Amino acid sequence: ILSMVLQSDIEKIRTTLEEVDKTAFQGAVDAILGAKNIYILGVRSSAAIATFLSFYFNLMFDNVHHIHTSSNAEMFEQMIPGQLAVFYQGDVVIGISFPRYSSRTVKAMKFAYDRGATVIALTDSLAAPIARNATHTLIAMSDMVSLVDSLVAPLSVVNALIVACSYRKEEAISKTFANLEEIWDEYGVYEKVDDLGG
Repeated sequence: ILSMVLQSDIEKIRTTLEEVDKTAFQGAVDAILGAKNIYILGVRSSAAIATFLSFYFNLMFDNVHHIHTSSNAEMFEQMIPGQLAVFYQGDVVIGISFPRYSSRTVKAMKFAYDRGATVIALTDSLAAPIARNATHTLIAMSDMVSLVDSLVAPLSVVNALIVACSYRKEEAISKTFANLEEIWDEYGVYEKVDDLGG
Protein backbone atom coordinates (compact mmCIF):
# COMPACT_ATOMS: atom_id res chain seq x y z
CA ILE A 1 0.00 0.00 0.00
CA LEU A 2 2.81 2.42 0.86
CA SER A 3 4.50 1.96 -2.52
CA MET A 4 1.19 2.14 -4.37
CA VAL A 5 0.14 5.42 -2.75
CA LEU A 6 3.54 7.08 -3.13
CA GLN A 7 3.81 6.05 -6.78
CA SER A 8 0.30 7.37 -7.38
CA ASP A 9 1.20 10.72 -5.77
CA ILE A 10 4.39 10.94 -7.86
CA GLU A 11 2.30 10.44 -10.98
CA LYS A 12 -0.15 13.16 -9.90
CA ILE A 13 2.69 15.66 -9.48
CA ARG A 14 4.11 14.69 -12.87
CA THR A 15 0.71 15.13 -14.54
CA THR A 16 0.15 18.42 -12.74
CA LEU A 17 3.47 19.74 -14.04
CA GLU A 18 2.29 18.96 -17.57
CA GLU A 19 -1.22 20.35 -17.12
CA VAL A 20 -0.76 23.52 -15.09
CA ASP A 21 -0.95 26.73 -17.12
CA LYS A 22 2.32 28.64 -16.56
CA THR A 23 0.71 31.89 -17.78
CA ALA A 24 -2.14 31.49 -15.29
CA PHE A 25 0.37 30.76 -12.55
CA GLN A 26 2.35 33.92 -13.30
CA GLY A 27 -0.88 35.93 -13.50
CA ALA A 28 -1.88 34.59 -10.09
CA VAL A 29 1.48 35.56 -8.58
CA ASP A 30 1.27 39.08 -10.05
CA ALA A 31 -2.28 39.50 -8.74
CA ILE A 32 -1.35 38.32 -5.24
CA LEU A 33 1.63 40.67 -5.04
CA GLY A 34 -0.50 43.63 -6.12
CA ALA A 35 -3.59 42.82 -4.03
CA LYS A 36 -5.15 45.24 -1.59
CA ASN A 37 -6.53 42.28 0.37
CA ILE A 38 -5.96 38.53 -0.04
CA TYR A 39 -8.80 36.18 0.91
CA ILE A 40 -8.15 32.44 1.10
CA LEU A 41 -11.00 29.95 1.12
CA GLY A 42 -11.11 26.17 1.28
CA VAL A 43 -13.51 23.90 3.15
CA ARG A 44 -13.69 20.22 4.06
CA SER A 45 -10.53 18.41 2.88
CA SER A 46 -9.38 21.57 1.05
CA ALA A 47 -9.33 23.42 4.38
CA ALA A 48 -5.93 21.91 5.16
CA ILE A 49 -4.40 23.45 2.04
CA ALA A 50 -6.08 26.81 2.71
CA THR A 51 -4.70 26.82 6.26
CA PHE A 52 -1.19 25.99 5.04
CA LEU A 53 -1.29 28.78 2.44
CA SER A 54 -2.70 31.26 4.96
CA PHE A 55 0.02 30.44 7.49
CA TYR A 56 2.85 31.33 5.10
CA PHE A 57 1.10 34.25 3.41
CA ASN A 58 0.47 35.77 6.83
CA LEU A 59 4.24 35.80 7.36
CA MET A 60 4.74 37.50 4.00
CA PHE A 61 1.81 39.94 3.73
CA ASP A 62 -0.16 42.08 6.16
CA ASN A 63 -3.46 41.86 4.26
CA VAL A 64 -4.35 38.14 4.41
CA HIS A 65 -7.79 36.91 5.51
CA HIS A 66 -8.41 33.20 5.99
CA ILE A 67 -12.12 32.49 5.48
CA HIS A 68 -13.04 29.43 7.51
CA THR A 69 -16.54 28.51 8.59
CA SER A 70 -19.07 25.71 8.33
CA SER A 71 -22.06 27.76 7.21
CA ASN A 72 -22.90 29.75 4.09
CA ALA A 73 -24.10 32.78 6.06
CA GLU A 74 -20.93 33.08 8.15
CA MET A 75 -18.77 32.67 5.05
CA PHE A 76 -20.33 35.65 3.29
CA GLU A 77 -20.26 37.72 6.48
CA GLN A 78 -16.49 37.18 6.69
CA MET A 79 -16.14 38.28 3.07
CA ILE A 80 -17.72 41.73 3.59
CA PRO A 81 -15.22 43.72 5.67
CA GLY A 82 -16.70 47.17 5.13
CA GLN A 83 -18.54 49.09 2.45
CA LEU A 84 -19.96 46.74 -0.14
CA ALA A 85 -19.93 49.45 -2.83
CA VAL A 86 -16.12 49.48 -2.98
CA PHE A 87 -15.55 45.91 -1.84
CA TYR A 88 -13.14 43.80 -3.89
CA GLN A 89 -11.69 46.62 -5.97
CA GLY A 90 -8.09 45.42 -6.15
CA ASP A 91 -8.70 42.40 -3.91
CA VAL A 92 -7.72 38.79 -4.64
CA VAL A 93 -9.73 35.75 -3.60
CA ILE A 94 -8.02 32.34 -3.69
CA GLY A 95 -10.51 29.48 -3.74
CA ILE A 96 -9.47 25.85 -3.32
CA SER A 97 -11.91 23.09 -4.27
CA PHE A 98 -11.56 19.48 -5.38
CA PRO A 99 -14.07 16.66 -5.89
CA ARG A 100 -16.47 16.46 -4.33
CA TYR A 101 -16.75 20.20 -4.99
CA SER A 102 -18.06 22.29 -2.10
CA SER A 103 -21.12 24.32 -3.08
CA ARG A 104 -20.15 26.89 -0.41
CA THR A 105 -16.81 27.54 -2.11
CA VAL A 106 -18.38 27.74 -5.57
CA LYS A 107 -20.99 30.26 -4.37
CA ALA A 108 -18.39 32.34 -2.54
CA MET A 109 -16.18 32.51 -5.64
CA LYS A 110 -19.12 33.68 -7.77
CA PHE A 111 -19.93 36.28 -5.12
CA ALA A 112 -16.34 37.57 -5.28
CA TYR A 113 -16.12 37.46 -9.09
CA ASP A 114 -19.42 39.33 -9.53
CA ARG A 115 -18.05 42.13 -7.35
CA GLY A 116 -14.89 42.61 -9.39
CA ALA A 117 -12.35 40.61 -7.42
CA THR A 118 -9.48 38.83 -9.08
CA VAL A 119 -10.38 35.20 -8.43
CA ILE A 120 -7.72 32.47 -8.36
CA ALA A 121 -9.07 28.92 -8.45
CA LEU A 122 -7.01 25.92 -7.43
CA THR A 123 -8.86 22.84 -8.64
CA ASP A 124 -8.49 19.68 -10.72
CA SER A 125 -10.03 20.72 -14.05
CA LEU A 126 -11.02 23.71 -16.15
CA ALA A 127 -14.49 22.15 -16.16
CA ALA A 128 -14.69 22.26 -12.34
CA PRO A 129 -17.53 24.46 -10.97
CA ILE A 130 -15.09 26.81 -9.21
CA ALA A 131 -13.29 27.52 -12.50
CA ARG A 132 -16.41 29.08 -14.07
CA ASN A 133 -15.88 32.30 -12.15
CA ALA A 134 -12.08 32.39 -12.02
CA THR A 135 -9.70 34.98 -13.41
CA HIS A 136 -6.81 32.50 -13.15
CA THR A 137 -7.24 28.73 -12.80
CA LEU A 138 -4.43 26.54 -11.49
CA ILE A 139 -4.85 22.84 -12.19
CA ALA A 140 -3.60 20.13 -9.82
CA MET A 141 -4.43 16.43 -9.91
CA SER A 142 -6.18 15.02 -6.85
CA ASP A 143 -7.74 11.65 -7.70
CA MET A 144 -9.12 9.81 -4.72
CA VAL A 145 -7.13 6.83 -3.44
CA SER A 146 -9.52 4.54 -1.56
CA LEU A 147 -11.32 6.82 0.95
CA VAL A 148 -8.69 9.57 1.00
CA ASP A 149 -8.31 12.59 -1.28
CA SER A 150 -4.73 12.97 -2.47
CA LEU A 151 -3.64 16.55 -1.78
CA VAL A 152 0.03 16.13 -2.67
CA ALA A 153 -0.14 17.82 -6.09
CA PRO A 154 -2.36 20.72 -4.89
CA LEU A 155 0.03 21.29 -2.00
CA SER A 156 2.96 21.36 -4.43
CA VAL A 157 1.23 24.07 -6.48
CA VAL A 158 0.59 26.03 -3.27
CA ASN A 159 4.27 25.62 -2.36
CA ALA A 160 5.19 27.01 -5.77
CA LEU A 161 2.91 30.03 -5.20
CA ILE A 162 4.54 30.71 -1.84
CA VAL A 163 8.06 30.40 -3.22
CA ALA A 164 7.32 32.52 -6.30
CA CYS A 165 5.87 35.31 -4.14
CA SER A 166 8.78 35.09 -1.70
CA TYR A 167 11.32 35.49 -4.53
CA ARG A 168 9.57 38.68 -5.64
CA LYS A 169 9.47 40.02 -2.06
CA GLU A 170 12.89 38.73 -1.10
CA GLU A 171 14.26 41.79 0.71
CA ALA A 172 11.12 42.47 2.75
CA ILE A 173 10.70 38.80 3.64
CA SER A 174 14.33 38.47 4.71
CA LYS A 175 13.82 41.32 7.21
CA THR A 176 10.55 39.81 8.46
CA PHE A 177 12.09 36.40 9.07
CA ALA A 178 15.16 37.90 10.72
CA ASN A 179 12.86 39.70 13.17
CA LEU A 180 10.81 36.55 13.70
CA GLU A 181 13.92 34.48 14.42
CA GLU A 182 14.89 36.94 17.16
CA ILE A 183 11.42 36.77 18.69
CA TRP A 184 11.28 32.96 18.45
CA ASP A 185 14.67 32.70 20.15
CA GLU A 186 13.81 35.21 22.87
CA TYR A 187 10.56 33.50 23.80
CA GLY A 188 11.61 29.90 23.16
CA VAL A 189 8.95 29.30 20.53
CA TYR A 190 10.92 26.44 18.99
CA GLU A 191 13.24 23.84 20.46
CA LYS A 192 16.77 23.88 19.05
CA VAL A 193 18.47 20.64 18.06
CA ASP A 194 21.39 21.38 20.42
CA ASP A 195 18.94 21.76 23.30
CA LEU A 196 17.59 18.24 22.75
CA GLY A 197 20.91 16.46 23.26
CA GLY A 198 20.82 16.08 27.02
